[in-house]
Amino acid sequence: MLEMRKEFVAAILYFPLVLINTVRFFSLINRLKPDLIVSNVFYNLIPAIYKFFGGRIPYVVYVRFLPSKFPKFFVKLWCFWNRRFASHTVVVSESVRNDLPYKNNVITIGGELPAEEQDFAISLSTKILYPANYIMGKGQQFALQSFALISKRHPTWKLKFIGSDMGLEKNKEFKKRLVELTQRLHLEAQVEWHSFAENISQEYLSAAIVLNFSESESFSLTCLEAMFYGRPVIATRSGGPSEFIDHNESGILVDVKDVEAMARALDELMSSPEKREQMGRLAYARVREKFSYQNTIVRLGEVYKASIKDY
Repeated sequence: MLEMRKEFVAAILYFPLVLINTVRFFSLINRLKPDLIVSNVFYNLIPAIYKFFGGRIPYVVYVRFLPSKFPKFFVKLWCFWNRRFASHTVVVSESVRNDLPYKNNVITIGGELPAEEQDFAISLSTKILYPANYIMGKGQQFALQSFALISKRHPTWKLKFIGSDMGLEKNKEFKKRLVELTQRLHLEAQVEWHSFAENISQEYLSAAIVLNFSESESFSLTCLEAMFYGRPVIATRSGGPSEFIDHNESGILVDVKDVEAMARALDELMSSPEKREQMGRLAYARVREKFSYQNTIVRLGEVYKASIKDY
């Protein structure tokens, strides 16, 4: 497999490798004899080309990213093949569904809840958690800027970032710029920087508030997880989060890049433990309603069964 990159060599090699891998895919299917193929990403054209050349096993394709984030030429190409050959397309949110140029056999099924149940627990912490990899567009700079506006009123509070740079130089540079911004804003004493968390559940449980100020989100697993652990979330109206956070009830929604609105929301929750508890309890309950076993796992099983039956 070749990762799609904005490089001439990658563009030249992409299509020959897709054909070569399709031949290998035929061999794999003949050996394993599956009932169904599940393509985890819609830009993997191997199952579609397999079907084009006479493959008989049905396949379901996932769209986990907003298509508009990719070059239009490739989106049209990927959508043409998957619309033609996939038995069903599963999207993770209505935002993704609305971003697709086709709607036939497109089904919205959000992410499932963590496997282990967790009782609601009140947080007495004064820690704000920002769980996101250090990638441009994830919004960490807005968290720093908004926190700087109100940090002096809340000197005991800490803003904790956790995430990975994924070993990429551009991400390392982005994290470096974030640390430099922290210094310019004189927040060194109140900001913590951490890499990938081994025990993410403990990170949520030890936080009082969780932030996601991303510029674009197809779904937002971090928002779902924070709500699952009963933590109020402040998130941007960037796509997915708006579909399962009830504004001013189970969380707070702010506009993308609106630093002043972010600061007001932070100040409101930091100033009121009662508000944090009330919002956390509602988040805990509502995320379990929307992303229940019946609404995720069972519905997905029905899609798989229907695809096999149609075949």
